[in-house]
Amino acid sequence: MLATRTQWVERMVGAMIIAYRCRRKIQKLSRKLPIERQPRLKDGVRRRFPGYSYDLWHRAYAAVNGQMSVDYVPEDLFYNVFETRLNPRNRREPYKDKNFFDRMGWGCLPDTIFRIINGRLFDKTYEMIDVQTALALARDAEVPELVVKPAIDSGSGSRVMFLDEAQLATFLAENLSPHSDWIIQRPIVQHEAMAGLNPSSVNTLRVVTIREGAEVSVISSFAKIGTPGVRVDNVSAGNIAVGIEDDGRLRGHGCDFAFRLSTTHPNHGYSYADFVIPSYDSVRRTCIQLHRHVPDLDLLSWDVAIRRDGAPVVIEVNIRRQDVNITQICNGPVFSPYVDAVLARHKWVEIPGIGAIDAQADMAPESFKLASKARKANPRSWKLGRAESH
Repeated sequence: MLATRTQWVERMVGAMIIAYRCRRKIQKLSRKLPIERQPRLKDGVRRRFPGYSYDLWHRAYAAVNGQMSVDYVPEDLFYNVFETRLNPRNRREPYKDKNFFDRMGWGCLPDTIFRIINGRLFDKTYEMIDVQTALALARDAEVPELVVKPAIDSGSGSRVMFLDEAQLATFLAENLSPHSDWIIQRPIVQHEAMAGLNPSSVNTLRVVTIREGAEVSVISSFAKIGTPGVRVDNVSAGNIAVGIEDDGRLRGHGCDFAFRLSTTHPNHGYSYADFVIPSYDSVRRTCIQLHRHVPDLDLLSWDVAIRRDGAPVVIEVNIRRQDVNITQICNGPVFSPYVDAVLARHKWVEIPGIGAIDAQADMAPESFKLASKARKANPRSWKLGRAESH
């Protein structure tokens, strides 16, 4: 019981921290946006998400893309309720590790040269090797540099490196220690058209898929476009996101991590709306097919490059802290058809001044009983919400 109570407390504290940080972020970002007052919006948000009425996300998204809707999912509600129900925490672990992907039999991954798993070296087929063999494999790849990235956490392009053989030898000497997990891959040579968006970066697509019943669908896609001199295309690194129409054409507007709007690339000058993503249908089909073989997670965000020959290459799949702000700014309230079904699964909690928290997600029944006792002990501090039909 003590362990269960501790788990519940940790879950609640973590969720409150996430909600607090999300609200601080949107408050800061919104100061530079033409936010309009919407007297009836708060009531509309409360009806859409019973017990929840913080409408700043809705007004901020609309200030950028011009599309007001009560169906936008606020970031704190998304992370602490929506995402946790679709991807239960105790189901996520294997998919966090990029060294796990080759075991899935996916044929659309970057070519792995070797890997570090818990501080030990393995080749592409998971046979243990030594340092000299790893460096020989790097030489045999016959490329000027290899892509080196953390296998478990390289979100937003964090710690992704491009190393030549000498640099790789130094890297290995410093990183063969317990709990060190890396994957070393051949660089992707991207499609000529995608390189034209920004030559210094591999410009990728973020494709969001969702499972409802037996069906997997693409609900949102946007292109991540680099800026001159930048090697990674992540929006958080100062680059640009542009929504994609169903026919593969870029939408007329893009934005950066600070929600600044643009209709043309700030450095290269081309109009987003004039560009069509090559092999876009193939990218969509690939993401849907791969998601069908991930039976325990219902919401996935795929980062996909397009190889020189037009074939999709899945760089990674995101299962937690998936982007929701850029997705909805680029493509509108894309989660709208799924809100009722996801939120109606069971009760959720709105803590005034903090935000929405899922008290039951991936917890044992005993944990939910503890949450119920806590609410009864201090009812003024907790508000319950359950989604309604609309």
